[in-house]
Amino acid sequence: MGTATIRTTAKPIIYDPDAGAAELHRQFDAFGSALAAALNTAAVEGGNWTHEAGHANYGTVELRHPRGLGFTLVHEGGYRKGAAGRRLSVRGIYPQDSNVRHAEPITVSIDRDPTAMVRDIVRRWLPAYLATIGQALEMARTAERQRAARRAMNRRMEQILPGLHNSHVSDYEAPHRDTSWWSGAEWSPREAPVWASGKVRLSSDARTANLELTSVPADLVLDILALIDARQPLEGTVSPREVAPARKEFPAPPPLTIPGQVISTPPAAIAEPVNAEGSCVLF
Repeated sequence: MGTATIRTTAKPIIYDPDAGAAELHRQFDAFGSALAAALNTAAVEGGNWTHEAGHANYGTVELRHPRGLGFTLVHEGGYRKGAAGRRLSVRGIYPQDSNVRHAEPITVSIDRDPTAMVRDIVRRWLPAYLATIGQALEMARTAERQRAARRAMNRRMEQILPGLHNSHVSDYEAPHRDTSWWSGAEWSPREAPVWASGKVRLSSDARTANLELTSVPADLVLDILALIDARQPLEGTVSPREVAPARKEFPAPPPLTIPGQVISTPPAAIAEPVNAEGSCVLF
């Protein structure tokens, strides 16, 4: 018997993940726009909310406020059946430089009206988020001030010793890195010779540093020890720095009078005679 050949004109089913993600992005972009409008209409935290839909293979959208507040809605249970598969997780957006306990996430139904969904989020989730985000934002501002201080200190050190480097950090981290190395003695580059090798590690705010030196010539050791001797006046340029404003003195407490109770006179107020007539004065 011969081999039978079956021909068909049906086209194969091809799933295009990019097209699916693009459609999901379009849907959640419209959904996020409606949520932002509902937040602004209700003047939640003063309004001015914006949105940005994600491009993942699952639906996601971020809602952000100009003061640094924000939350995400993610459809991460689509594999579940029934109503459980149509719920969105609500999570707060926190700065990377913060280390606070995050508000517990909640879930809301994707089938709810955006206005009702916003009311639910404001009632059930927002108070816990507002209780933590303030501290998180302050921690982020402190971290940025510390990075700026390290950037300034690294620039000053590089002007003195151009060979400072750290090959273990990214180009983004290099300007505000906390640790730098340099090669000295016979390992230093010819165009920029250095007496000794070493490492400097800055504190978070660059106010202090740990300094390690190796292969230091003996005479230089004596010079360094003399330089750090607190009994000797340091020579150099006085650089102004910002200081905290002076605090007001606390007012003196009012005299304490307790009816019916005898209070012993303090030694400084004991009367001593100063003349023969028995006059006295308080010291």
